[in-house]
Amino acid sequence: MNVIGYDDQKLGLQTGTVIAALGGSLLYADLLPFERLASFLRYHGLISVILTYVVMTVVIVLYRTWSLHKFYQHHPGPTRESFLTGNYYTMKAAQNKNQLFDLILQWSIDHGKTFIFWRFNKEKWFTTDPSIIRSMLTELTIFKKAKTIPNRTLFSQRITGTSSFLTVIDGNIWAHKRKVMSAYFTKIHMNTLYEKLKGNLRTGLDTIMTRRLEKSPEVDLVDMYGELYQYFLGALGLDLNCGLVSGNSTFHNHCIQRILKWAPLQLQTPLKNWQLKRDPEVIETIDLVTQLRAIGRRILEEKEIELQNTGTDPHDIVHLILNANRILSEDANVRMEYQMDDMMTLFLVIDNMGKTLSNLFVEVLRRPEVYRRMVKEAREADTSSLLSLDQSLRYTELVILEILRIHPTLMRGIRVLSEATTLNGLPIKKSALIFFGQLVLHKHPDYWEKPEEFIPERFANGTAGIEPFTYLPFVAGPRVCMGKHLAMLSMKLAIVETLKNFDMKPVPGTEKEKDWDLRFTIVKPIKGHMVNFHPVKA
Repeated sequence: MNVIGYDDQKLGLQTGTVIAALGGSLLYADLLPFERLASFLRYHGLISVILTYVVMTVVIVLYRTWSLHKFYQHHPGPTRESFLTGNYYTMKAAQNKNQLFDLILQWSIDHGKTFIFWRFNKEKWFTTDPSIIRSMLTELTIFKKAKTIPNRTLFSQRITGTSSFLTVIDGNIWAHKRKVMSAYFTKIHMNTLYEKLKGNLRTGLDTIMTRRLEKSPEVDLVDMYGELYQYFLGALGLDLNCGLVSGNSTFHNHCIQRILKWAPLQLQTPLKNWQLKRDPEVIETIDLVTQLRAIGRRILEEKEIELQNTGTDPHDIVHLILNANRILSEDANVRMEYQMDDMMTLFLVIDNMGKTLSNLFVEVLRRPEVYRRMVKEAREADTSSLLSLDQSLRYTELVILEILRIHPTLMRGIRVLSEATTLNGLPIKKSALIFFGQLVLHKHPDYWEKPEEFIPERFANGTAGIEPFTYLPFVAGPRVCMGKHLAMLSMKLAIVETLKNFDMKPVPGTEKEKDWDLRFTIVKPIKGHMVNFHPVKA
C-alpha cells in the first residue's frame, strides 16, 4: 500500500536496515534482537514500523525507569505504590482531600529533610534543609528556575511567559530587569508613593463597599480585596488618567481569579488535559487572558508615547517596564510580548496581597482578642506618613508576619539542576527537579515551636532567632521578592482603612468555620471568607 506517496515496503526495508546497523551501538542490544527485527521489517510494511517504534519506546521507558530506580534505590523517600506510578496516586488522593502538604510534611519527618518521591517514572526531590534551600536560592548557575510553571501559559495561551521580571529564566535578562526596576520597590521610594497609594486604596474601598453594601452586608473577602487591589494598580501608573484599571476593577478581578483557578490545573495527565481544554469555562478563561493582555498592550502603547514625550517618570512602574525590556529584542512586536508578560505578572502578583488579607481576616475574626487589639490600633493609628504608620501598627505587623507563616502566599518553589551534584551526601542526576515548600517549611516542628498555633508574638523581635531560610514568605537570596516593602505597606494601609471604617463579623452560623484551598499554587480561604460589614457610626 502507498501512503502519502511513500512505499511502505521500501520504508520497512530501509528502517530495518538502519536499525540493524545501529543495533550494536544502542544501550541494550541484548534486550532487542535487532537482526530479527530487521528481517521482520523487510517482510512487513509501515504498520510494523509504527509497532516497532511503540515497542521500542515502551522498552526504553521501562529501562530508564528501572535504571533510575536502581540508581536511587538507597536514597530516602516514601515507598512507591508501583513500578510505573511511583507515588502519584498517593499524592493525588491527598491533594483531593486538601492534605497534600500534610503528606509531604509527614514524609519529611519520616524520611529526613531531603528525600526523593516519584510522579510516575519521573524522580523529584523535596527538601526542608535550610542549607540546601540557601544553595537553591543563591547558587543560580547550578539551580535554575523551572520552565514548566502553571502561570506561564494556559493550554498554550501565553500568560506571563518566561521573560517577565518574576518568571524570567535567563540570568542576564533577570539581572538587567532587576537593576532597572529595583529602585522602585525600595523602602525609600515607598515614602514617595505613600500618599497616592493611601488615597487610591481609600477611594477604592469606599467605592467597592458602597456598591456591595447596597445589596447586602454579606461580603466575600477574596472577591472584595481582589477588586481593591485593582485600585492599588491604578496608583502604580496603570490607570492612564482615565481609571482604566480601577474603573474596571470588577472585570479585571474576574479575569485574574479565573486564571488563578485554571492555570494550576493544566499540569495533569494528557487525557485529563485534553478534557480540560474542552471545558467551556476553560475556553472562556483563555479568552479572558487574551483580553487582559490586550489591556496591558493598550497601557504599554500609551505609556510609550508618554515616555517619549516627557521622559521617564521614576514613580511610574510602566515606564520602568518599558525601559527594562529594551535590550531584549530589536523587534518591536517581540519586545511588546515581553512587556505584556511583565504587565500580566503585575496583575497576578498584586492579587497575592488580596489573598493574604483574606487569610488574615478569616483567622482574626475567629480570635476576638486579636481582632479587638487590631481595631484599637487601626483606629488610633497616625497615617500621616509611612514612618508614623509603621510605628502605629506594631501588633498588626506581627499578625501579618504570622499569617504569612501559616498561610504563605506561595506554597512552594522549584529549581532544576543544571549539572549532577551531591546534596547531603546523596548523588543526584542532572536535570532533577528539586522542590522546597513554604507551606511545609513554615510548619516544620524542627524549626517552629507549636507550629500549628497562631502566635503573632513569635515575631516580636522580627525574624531574629528564626533559623535563616526557614521563613520564606517573600523567598530569599538574589531573587528575593522585589515588592516585599510595597506588599507590607499596601496590606497595612488596607487593614487600617478597613478597620477604621467598618465593623466586621463572620456571617451567622460560620463563626467557627475556616478552611483553605491548598491544592494549587496560591493559598486562599474556602470557608470563613463570607463576612458581614457594618459602617462605623460617626
